[in-house]
Amino acid sequence: MENQTQADITPLLNEEIRRFETGHVAWLHFTPEVEKRYLRDTAASRASTLLTHGLFAGIVYDFFLLSDYFMAPDHILRAVLVRLLIFTPIMLLAAAIVRYQSNVALRELSVAFACLTGALGILYLHHEINTTVSIEAQLGLILMLLGMNCLIRLELVYATATTFVLAVADVLWLKNDGFLPLTHKLVLGGMMAWSVLLTLAANYAIARDRRFSYLLQLHGRLQRGMLADANAELVALSSTDRLTGLPNRLAYDSRLGHIWKMTQESRTPLSAVMVDVDHFKLVNDTYGHPYGDRVLQRVASLLQQALREEDDFVARIGGEEFLVLLPHTDSAFAIKVAERIRTLVQVAGSPALQRDTTLHHEVWTTVSCGVATLWPAHPGSDPAQLIADADAAMYRAKQEGRNRVCSAPVPPSPSRLTIFPGGAQRA
Repeated sequence: MENQTQADITPLLNEEIRRFETGHVAWLHFTPEVEKRYLRDTAASRASTLLTHGLFAGIVYDFFLLSDYFMAPDHILRAVLVRLLIFTPIMLLAAAIVRYQSNVALRELSVAFACLTGALGILYLHHEINTTVSIEAQLGLILMLLGMNCLIRLELVYATATTFVLAVADVLWLKNDGFLPLTHKLVLGGMMAWSVLLTLAANYAIARDRRFSYLLQLHGRLQRGMLADANAELVALSSTDRLTGLPNRLAYDSRLGHIWKMTQESRTPLSAVMVDVDHFKLVNDTYGHPYGDRVLQRVASLLQQALREEDDFVARIGGEEFLVLLPHTDSAFAIKVAERIRTLVQVAGSPALQRDTTLHHEVWTTVSCGVATLWPAHPGSDPAQLIADADAAMYRAKQEGRNRVCSAPVPPSPSRLTIFPGGAQRA
């Protein structure tokens, strides 16, 4: 499912990257699928930015009480009321919404409302006091715009709407200010207008870079994921027998070392069962290779059914040869597993013939099995010797008439090793 999702979103992602690369001005909204993923993936970092930068800006805003005291000491109580008792609770409420709410619109609106409250508070605190204070109000609003659009970095649509409201409020405030001459109002209004344009342009550039960076990171992440999946698929294909679906000789070579080490550490025996299909050449010559392939597939399926637990392992290691590894299993229980395999194949190992097939010989699929057991923890034990012993036992079964199980001589268990009875319970 994840691979399908990656395949679906990759063309959309490539198109968005081309749009951002070729356009100096790009619309800051992705296609619905990419936008949904962008909002989900950046939700935590976005909330963190709003929270930390917003609280910092709020603290700076409250510290301007010192400026209020020196500029207009007679109005300090009003400044305390606006900054500490009105703006600060609203700021903290917005921080709580950012912290605990995942809704994007609610998150941005709460921060925008806190910024708007702070800006209107500046105009209120600096209204009709004196010329110097009126000029300071404009500087305060410019700082608010910088903090809102460049530090906190509201999403562009919310930043634009909030900035427009502040600009209209400032125009009305300048119009009604009785201390500033017209020339000062024009200069301050021009400064405010340029601040609006510059901060919104900076907000757009920051948002554009943030989104473009996300596109590149997501593209790289998806490419790495797809490459890892492709490599895993290649590894699986290279270690799987295409006809039977069992692990092949390559997978067996790797697995044998792992199982040998595991039984060394657990100080338990390891058994191997070599399985060879009897008269397989005759089956192929009589009924054709397609039927022989079906025989191998049927035997492979029965071998898998004969396994007892996830640690047991079976692989196709040759044309009609299979090998079963049984960790934590002594010779007696390995022989029982081999007998189970032989019986299953004798009963169900011959697929049905086609109706038009001429029966030249009555051939039933059977297997010969060779069993060998070693203690990997015993000094001098060798996995190659284990396989060689199982192979020799299998050839003895062939010589004794096929469709039977033969066992290699069982070595004595090494001293001071504990034989775990788990094999009996799993057999």
